[in-house]
Amino acid sequence: MRKLAILGFALAFAVTGLAASDILILGTTDRITELSFANSYDHFTWHILRHTTQGLLRLEPGTTAIKPGIAESWEVSEDGLVYTFHLRPGVVFWDGTPCDANSVKWALERTLRLNGPEGGVGLIKPVIKSIDVLDDLTVQITLNYPDRTFLIRMTDNVIPSLIYTGAPENDFAKGNYVGLGPYRIVEYVPDERVVLEAVDTYFGEPPKTKKIVWVMYSDAAALRAAIEAGDIDVAFRTLNPIDIMDLMNNPNLQVIGGPSPGIRYLLFNVTQPPVDNVFVRQAIAYAVDRDAICQQVFSGLNTPIYTMVPTGLPPAGASIDVFPKRDLEKARELLRLAGYSEENPLELNLWYTPKHYGTTESDVAAVIKQAIEETGMVKINIQSLEWGAYTERMSQGGFDMFLLGWYPDYLEASNFLLPWTTESPEGLGTFFNHHPNFEAYKDIAEVALATVDDERAAKLYQAIQILSAYDVPWIPLWSNKQQTYVVAQKGVGGLVLDLTMELHIELLYKE
Repeated sequence: MRKLAILGFALAFAVTGLAASDILILGTTDRITELSFANSYDHFTWHILRHTTQGLLRLEPGTTAIKPGIAESWEVSEDGLVYTFHLRPGVVFWDGTPCDANSVKWALERTLRLNGPEGGVGLIKPVIKSIDVLDDLTVQITLNYPDRTFLIRMTDNVIPSLIYTGAPENDFAKGNYVGLGPYRIVEYVPDERVVLEAVDTYFGEPPKTKKIVWVMYSDAAALRAAIEAGDIDVAFRTLNPIDIMDLMNNPNLQVIGGPSPGIRYLLFNVTQPPVDNVFVRQAIAYAVDRDAICQQVFSGLNTPIYTMVPTGLPPAGASIDVFPKRDLEKARELLRLAGYSEENPLELNLWYTPKHYGTTESDVAAVIKQAIEETGMVKINIQSLEWGAYTERMSQGGFDMFLLGWYPDYLEASNFLLPWTTESPEGLGTFFNHHPNFEAYKDIAEVALATVDDERAAKLYQAIQILSAYDVPWIPLWSNKQQTYVVAQKGVGGLVLDLTMELHIELLYKE
């Protein structure tokens, strides 16, 4: 039935005069939540939004370099508080409306004002003090405090920073907007498909393919079947590890893995007994078996990590391995210091959510349980909740030890260190703001964010990582490379994979 529907798409486009090479059909297991800049915070929704409008700045595909977007140039004041952006002349929205400084001010202020509860507006709202129009093509943004990450936050990588028009004044956009990007949405059927069409108003290089159809599959097995049958041109997010390995041997397909900033880790509520004891947290850090997780659950596609900061992120040199390799004797020694023994074992919960991160979470939890219980001094009780209840309980402080994943809001090392320690420790379940070392982390973070010296910032980020290996609010486990794999038919080109974990659809084409 699904194959017939896809053939229907192709036939419909053929009637409009489009050649087969003008249409690409892509498959995913992801879903759109809400097409609102102020009230969405998930990968696939952000993918659609970022390809239908633009930011003042952009990240160059294939790199983390900041490049001109709507703004062709910019200056920063000596005190790091005032950013002046000079807009490209002649930029227009899809409907022909000019994009000027007033448009930029309106879009950003509207997003900040609406500040949806399901959105990522907090990525830009705290730092922005005011937005002023200096002339038709010059907009000035004044910050509340110096922040070395501000330019990265104003790229197309951060959706609340995107510029649009035509949305309701006092309600979330929900797809009702006019953008500046290479594509516009011409059809959206929830849980089934979204169709994007190239526009001729785009100020950048025109997209390689005129129409992009995203088909939403129910699970990884259905996605694999579709790419093998030739129903779709590209499969992306998310195939099962064993399927990726099998598809590598298919001569009709290309399987490409990109770099991954996505990480998986254990978190602790540092105020919750028994993990409020630092020796307990340190013992767990020595007992976990990252290699077993990566091999037994992910067929070696994912790789162990020993810090929260992925390599390759700016500033250069910020990432250093700080967590220990597995050592059961050291784990037992620390458990004894915490007052536990074979006769008096530690009893601890391990929480996970069964669907949000795919179908492998229960297997991950089982491997972690086995590894920790090999100490002979710990009993692990595995528990699970669906994602909505999981995040609610997490933010209420209801977990002692729990699995979580992180895909960066923006590509800078601080975004892998501060959310759980100084920015949103209660929302993310660590309650680290109640930890005695909280002020130390906060002081280091403030100095790091205020400096323009990359080398100095990198050293300060290293200091936070070193402290975290002692305090153990988290245990980094593996790099989530599984989600970076794209599988495509042989004739598909333009597959550029980078640390954004984004499929740059404007570059895709079919021979």
